[in-house]
Amino acid sequence: MYTCPSTWQPSEMSRISGYFAENVLESLRQRPGRLTPAEWLAVAGYVALAAAIGFGTGMFQLGWPSLGQLLILPPLLLLYPSIVEEALFRGLLLPRLLHEASVRAKALALVASTLIFVAWHPLNHYLIGISDTSLFIKPGFLVIVAALGLLSGYLSLRTRSLWPAILLHWATTVVWNLFLGRPG
Repeated sequence: MYTCPSTWQPSEMSRISGYFAENVLESLRQRPGRLTPAEWLAVAGYVALAAAIGFGTGMFQLGWPSLGQLLILPPLLLLYPSIVEEALFRGLLLPRLLHEASVRAKALALVASTLIFVAWHPLNHYLIGISDTSLFIKPGFLVIVAALGLLSGYLSLRTRSLWPAILLHWATTVVWNLFLGRPG
């Protein structure tokens, strides 16, 4: 019997909810443990790369936020983009079964999820564009996003937890929005 592809069958919903629970919810429940010195060095490298590109291209301009921004933006930025995007791009696109996969399979999944993460930003600009998102199509910004995606994905795969990626993403967006002149 033929069923319309747009009709969700109970078994399909069960598989989707099981996949979500196994990959996202379990990755949120997982305590990440300590990062290694090499991983902290990679975080420092990411910060240095982002600073060099941001200040070198004029994307970053030092500034100071208002008290209202200091109180309101950090919790909002934790929810979106940090938790939402990490759940999507690392939690769903880097399934937990990858922890048992070969290095090649992990690398391919990491590159694929990063490419989709990078593509998401110009799509935000062209399709959503709620605020000034013109920065989302600049090559320097997209290089920073790619570095964030690769490092976040690596940390998620290595720790089996989304929390290092969420915190890195959150710190990036908080510093950018509050102290580096994020437009909009």
